[in-house]
Amino acid sequence: MINEEVVMNDIYKFPSDFVSAQFVKYIEQSEIENITKSLAATLNERYKGEELVIIGALKGSLLFLSDLLKHLQNIKVYVDFVHLNSVGRDKESHGTITLNKDIKTNVMGKNVLIVEEIVDTGRALHFLKSRIQQSSPRSVELLTLFDKPYKRVVPLKPDYIGKQIDDQFIIGYGLDLEEYGRNISDIYYLKYPN
Repeated sequence: MINEEVVMNDIYKFPSDFVSAQFVKYIEQSEIENITKSLAATLNERYKGEELVIIGALKGSLLFLSDLLKHLQNIKVYVDFVHLNSVGRDKESHGTITLNKDIKTNVMGKNVLIVEEIVDTGRALHFLKSRIQQSSPRSVELLTLFDKPYKRVVPLKPDYIGKQIDDQFIIGYGLDLEEYGRNISDIYYLKYPN
């Protein structure tokens, strides 16, 4: 049962011009924590005793990556970040990707794990994976908290998927709507997207 007081406290993290009735709780923080721990356990087995360069895609993956790192054990972890943008009037159809911040870590001969909070069209991750592969890493794998495979427009399949979700516009836990909502601990979907 969802505590309505907690829901309202989360909604108040939005500016007053947002209509709170538009947001419906979708995934609770406790489920996100369980998914994160499960993904970390898989990585602990896969990379036990090895070095791993983890590349977080800014800004959305920040909270998820932070929580994931807390559960990694017996792995020598290096962390770096990229910031990619889709440009054009229609992100769904143009697919032009710009790199606003590149990694600084040398990935040659190393295991690389790209961490994303959600994969839908896959264009940005496809671009990033191809770019990293040009630096001759030992391996490149993709991990996403949420996946929308039916939105994919490029041949990309994450190696590790936390949860496949419905075709909803979601916010919270790092995901935003016009830069609002990243600080909400649960995931909400926008009931009436415009």
